[in-house]
Amino acid sequence: MIDLRQLQLFVSVAEELHFGRAAAKSGMSQPPFSQQILRLERKLGVALLHRTSRHVSLTPAGMALLVEARALIARRDRIVDMVRRTASGDAGTLRIGFAASSAVGVLPIIVRDLRLALPDVNLQIDDRDGIDIAAAIRLGTLDAAIVRGPFPAKDIMVETLYRDGLVAVLPGSHPLAGRTDLAINDLAVDNFILFPRTGAPELYDTIIGLCSGAGFSPAVVQEASAWLSVVGLVEAGLGITIAPALAARGCPQGVAAIPVTGTFDRTELLIAYRQGELHPLVARFREIALSAMQT
Repeated sequence: MIDLRQLQLFVSVAEELHFGRAAAKSGMSQPPFSQQILRLERKLGVALLHRTSRHVSLTPAGMALLVEARALIARRDRIVDMVRRTASGDAGTLRIGFAASSAVGVLPIIVRDLRLALPDVNLQIDDRDGIDIAAAIRLGTLDAAIVRGPFPAKDIMVETLYRDGLVAVLPGSHPLAGRTDLAINDLAVDNFILFPRTGAPELYDTIIGLCSGAGFSPAVVQEASAWLSVVGLVEAGLGITIAPALAARGCPQGVAAIPVTGTFDRTELLIAYRQGELHPLVARFREIALSAMQT
């Protein structure tokens, strides 16, 4: 087996074409340096250098080895750097889960800051239902997730990223579109467009609970799993929806987003990850996500 250290010494003499200078550059005296080169040649069974009392040059075999040795050493250096950067949380693969209701207005901010801070991280984003997210975190197929609370937290650590109120998202032509705020019972006669409960159980249950507390059951005429689809249906006049205020910041001009009174802190955005020792990359993600939601 070829010794990587011997390859490094060979590269040094191949570049210097002088044993004395190459030995000094390698922090060795010349006799043991020369012995290492001879041992490498014996291992390979070929002469790598032409030697005279005044001149050193590469044989064809030596020139071929120089190319490969440089590539191997560079590869070794990249591996060492990647291992160290992964250990410090600056590199590696990060698998983040999110449910549709938690991503709107939030995920782009966090992903942008993560890309700026950790450009060498391979970020994999997985859109799935909240129940599936919990299972994936426990199994280790997801490293962390952004979810709406409350969240099934057995064996999972959750921290609050952001607390938010709710807004009613209405078509621009709606009679209440000019109001500065609304009570939930103002919407009792409207048709509702919601995320399906399977994709956003926390948000869905919060909305249904608010309506029930106000004495009515909402008429859910359509469900859509993507926020853009929900807003598009609202803009088309099919109905109204209730959404976290942060999510509604990006609504198009054809709709109105109006705060629903008495709902502040009704919805909570969480970061979730496995309990126990925190992986360095998850720790970096946690720091960046918390910072992004505070600005």
